[in-house]
Amino acid sequence: MVIIRAAGPSDVAAIRRICERELDLEPDAGELPGILARGSGHLGLVAEDDAGEVAGVCFGSLSRLAVEGPRPGHVELLAVSRDARGRGTGRRLLSGMESLLREQGAAVALLRGNPPAYVWPGVDARYTVMTCLAERAGYEKYRDSVDMAVSLTGADLDTGPAQERLAAAGIEVRRASAAEAGPIVDWLRQGPWGTSGWPDEVGAVLTGEPVLAGEPVRCHVASRDSGYVGFACHGVGRRGWFGPMGTDAAERQLGIGAVLLKRCLADMRAAGFDTARIGWVGPLRFYARAVGARVERVYWFYRKALLLTCQRSMAACSPASTARSRQTGCATGWTAAWRACCCSRATSPARNS
Repeated sequence: MVIIRAAGPSDVAAIRRICERELDLEPDAGELPGILARGSGHLGLVAEDDAGEVAGVCFGSLSRLAVEGPRPGHVELLAVSRDARGRGTGRRLLSGMESLLREQGAAVALLRGNPPAYVWPGVDARYTVMTCLAERAGYEKYRDSVDMAVSLTGADLDTGPAQERLAAAGIEVRRASAAEAGPIVDWLRQGPWGTSGWPDEVGAVLTGEPVLAGEPVRCHVASRDSGYVGFACHGVGRRGWFGPMGTDAAERQLGIGAVLLKRCLADMRAAGFDTARIGWVGPLRFYARAVGARVERVYWFYRKALLLTCQRSMAACSPASTARSRQTGCATGWTAAWRACCCSRATSPARNS
């Protein structure tokens, strides 16, 4: 009989193995739980089979963004060993996480990333087993998002002439320094990105472990006089991924975004990446024109009401199951082990050709 219990420090190696085997679209699959552990308030559950082996894992957390009313809960990663499928293991893990999120006050469960520490925007549509599970469990698909990919081999990433034109217009583009973390984050919080997860993401890339280890800061900024007007980062969560990036509305149409983008991609190519991935893309046309990016992945966002009042307001959602899975211990205890065992390790660049 499979039991559902809280993930603990002794489960770290087994969780990594399951992610490496079952998340076959991810070259860095074994590192994904460690990335999630960098965020606050993560919950972890595992499924344990009759032999005492970990056969599945599920991670979630409450939203870290400011919202009116109850914060939504996020189910961020769910993976089940192929040998344990067909027995309701995934459904029980999902139900168990829903119960934990409900106990913490979540009114709605979302199958999507929870910035600033996330590994996907939503559910990759190619993970068919997960999309089928979501539908069987009463989740509603309500939105989609895409990632784009850029081949860095032979890409024209020269920004010299464009930077000269910007300089003539009074705009300087350069690599940010760790000492600027406070001013940059303050600028982001005061602007249109203040309610997003971007200030925290940028703050992390400016002060995180790679910077402390002496690596170049993975953030470039544009400034006019003494004020910032644009920024771009890479490797915020996953190495080889670009974003976030933004330019003040008043300074657009000058080519600032393209310069910031190319400078980040040049960093990634110098670090050994053949392909850069642009996550949670907004302006498809901009990336396609600037660097020849192409849509690579499609994500579906799902939601499900966990409380009766929300069920009434989300007519498309099926009522959430109240069946409880067996849970023992503290579901947050796994994060300390991941921070100790995974987060401090250097992640090898993913090679994609």
